[in-house]
Amino acid sequence: MPDLMGRVALVTGASRGIGRAIALRLAAHGASIVATSSGRSAEALEAVCSEVRDGGGQAAALTADLSDASARAEVVSQAVAAFGTVDILVNNAAAIPAFLPPSTMPLAMRQSLFAVNLDAPLDLIQQALPTMRERGWGRILNISSDTVRQPPVPYAGKAEMVHALAVYGASKAALERVTEGLAAELHDSGVCVNALAPSRIVHTESAEGVARQMARTRPEWVEPVETMAEAAYQLIARGCTGAVISSRELLYRWQLPVLGLDGRIVMGDCMTPATR
Repeated sequence: MPDLMGRVALVTGASRGIGRAIALRLAAHGASIVATSSGRSAEALEAVCSEVRDGGGQAAALTADLSDASARAEVVSQAVAAFGTVDILVNNAAAIPAFLPPSTMPLAMRQSLFAVNLDAPLDLIQQALPTMRERGWGRILNISSDTVRQPPVPYAGKAEMVHALAVYGASKAALERVTEGLAAELHDSGVCVNALAPSRIVHTESAEGVARQMARTRPEWVEPVETMAEAAYQLIARGCTGAVISSRELLYRWQLPVLGLDGRIVMGDCMTPATR
């Protein structure tokens, strides 16, 4: 069970949702957690760290505005100050803009979106990578989104959803391309780089209303947050690299059940494939 004992995981956007779930799941396997979020989520972030400690693990809370280059320049060094190193980096934090079409989204909004969704992950990777390379062991997991996919034409009846998420999807598509490039660059170094996206709407606090409605009308469109935590843990623990994949696709491919955030209780299976 404690197969990540002695490892330190830095998880961004860890105050709730997918980031919280991944942090708790990695802690259940022995990893010490440095959980980050913006200052607006400081109380929720400390609650996550308390959950880790209550389970017998170690955790440190770190607030940082990842849209600010000077603020994020200190994140990895502060994580190292807490636990001595960073072995695992989970880039989960994301900026989700107002739902505006590309033709009207202002420059400042686009810059802020790409700063958090692309520049911040790459900056944190560049900060953590020298030590990972030196040790010959590291895990980098970038959390992507199903919005990178181009919906099929015709657009009738769904045009608004297509254009409203286009720039956000573009930032995540860029993150996936960087993931592939890094995996190739770091091949045979012991540092594994992957990207993971939800297969469906994830039932989290931020998507509570949508998920609840979908669970009533189209339950196949919703996945529990534990599915993402399970897939994230498996990618980190198994040490594969170069995967750009969705949660259910990965679990179906490896024929794995979905376990709870404690890593013990079986919640269900992924016997139905979900491809990207």
